[in-house]
Amino acid sequence: MDHTPLRIAIIGGGVSGLSLAYYLQKFGSEAARQIEITLFERKSSLGGNAETVWVDLGNRRLPGKPGTPYRRWADLGVNDVNLATSPHLRTLLAEIGELERLKPLENTASYFSRDGSVALTDDRELFRGASDPSHELSLADGGRLAVLIALLHRSAIDLVESRRITPRYTVDDFFDACAAAPAEMLSAAANALNVDIDWEDPALPERLERLRHTVYYPRISAMYFTDDRGPGGMPLQAPFEYYRLQEGGSPPDRRYFEHGVQHWLEALAAHITGPLKQGPRVEILRGIEVEARLSTQGVTLTERAPGERRWEADLLIMATHAEDALPLLTFGDGLSETQRELQHILGKVRYTRSFGVCHTSATRLPPNPNLWRTRNIEIRGREDTFHPYRIDYVVNRHQNDAETPCYDRAGLPQFFVSLVDDLNRIPRSEMLDRHASPPDAPASLAGAALGAAGYRDRLPAIESALEAKAWTLFKHNVLDAECLEAQAEIERYNQRTARRRYEGHRGVCPLLFAGGWTRGAGLQEQCLKQSAHLVALLLAAPERRLNPLRLAASGGQARQRHSQASGFAPLPASL
Repeated sequence: MDHTPLRIAIIGGGVSGLSLAYYLQKFGSEAARQIEITLFERKSSLGGNAETVWVDLGNRRLPGKPGTPYRRWADLGVNDVNLATSPHLRTLLAEIGELERLKPLENTASYFSRDGSVALTDDRELFRGASDPSHELSLADGGRLAVLIALLHRSAIDLVESRRITPRYTVDDFFDACAAAPAEMLSAAANALNVDIDWEDPALPERLERLRHTVYYPRISAMYFTDDRGPGGMPLQAPFEYYRLQEGGSPPDRRYFEHGVQHWLEALAAHITGPLKQGPRVEILRGIEVEARLSTQGVTLTERAPGERRWEADLLIMATHAEDALPLLTFGDGLSETQRELQHILGKVRYTRSFGVCHTSATRLPPNPNLWRTRNIEIRGREDTFHPYRIDYVVNRHQNDAETPCYDRAGLPQFFVSLVDDLNRIPRSEMLDRHASPPDAPASLAGAALGAAGYRDRLPAIESALEAKAWTLFKHNVLDAECLEAQAEIERYNQRTARRRYEGHRGVCPLLFAGGWTRGAGLQEQCLKQSAHLVALLLAAPERRLNPLRLAASGGQARQRHSQASGFAPLPASL
């Protein structure tokens, strides 16, 4: 038996890379060999598509005290989770002492047209404030729209789960079928939810079309994995598996991360690298971009810098975007067939880019301020053929100021985060400046907000007026049929490679893949699940030895089944 340490290198310091290190350390004692883990992150801060910024909203005034600068934080990318469908995340956060930092957000949404002709608010979870009955989605058209939303949700999710459709069955296919034959498509859901529908109502197809174009298609276009060619051509399973995770549960449990998403990632990094931590040693190297040369004997990683430091490893796990992986890899002798296979698989994954901006430009929001909600989604014209990802958040609502007296009583100005395809959508004068975290912020965030995550450093040149502003650039893989096929193919590659390594075959490529693009929509729970799965493959085929992983996964499946059985009646939260 080989008693030398198994050296595992991970490239990528986002949720996927960090959770890989976490699970390898947690269950590394199950391996036949001692394990050593080194994680490489090219930026000084961790996060991937998560970035938290601190902004200054002015001077806070308190009775009898001088005004002081009042700093708030905002997440520019990943910003909340549904704990009801996230057993892996819940377990991990509880272990590292971060679960109590997850706070309930105000789970509301607005759908609006710029000309004011359409205005709907999803206010089922609006507990403080005012809701106008003339705009409330649950009351629209005498409540008929809300009932149909529940049926559409249940029918679409049941269809996806039935496995009777392929990734080539599109959102358009589903809604076309519902409008053409409502009873055939929706009656099973109506029976399951005990809802009476007049299937002969001549207005029924029109209501379904109204929901398609004023709720579902705008909402799908506000999902980060959206197709810029429009939501209709996307696989039905893409948005509805996302709905199941983000909106599922009985009830859903939507939370935001107090002090931002980067806080828990930094806390996770501190947890796995602590000097007293039991288990395999984990080293996280920041600000180091590496290239990797692969051979059948192992991996050589070389720093992309004048010093060209080198590291040797037995196995490499890429926890990056698909399009970033191959440019970092060189395949040695005997691996040309593997290289061609991976080029084919990763080449199927297409990317779009968007900017996250923290600002005070209210012109992005609905014309009627009474319609402002946590998530504000503009309805596009049906003639639009280009659908870049966009959504506008009222941060004060997302962080639930109404339930947080120290914020709510401060009389702060409203501030927003917008996801746009062009920075010029937001006036420079309305962009907020990026600041260091205040002294009372968690120690793990000291200076973190100044070390940009995201990909703004990949832009060729940034004008000086933008350097200090609170924005970043993100990349998103489009969850189209090609991407779903790539996910299935990379899973087969990972399984085959891990099995051959475990069985001692020669000539095996020392390379596996994680990352958000490899599973579902790349939600945090899915990234953790993929990491746990890879670790189970690596540490030996019998997953029964990893009971905590198996139990967490089975708990997630039970919750998902329960959310389907309970449905989304009478109205899915935050559609």
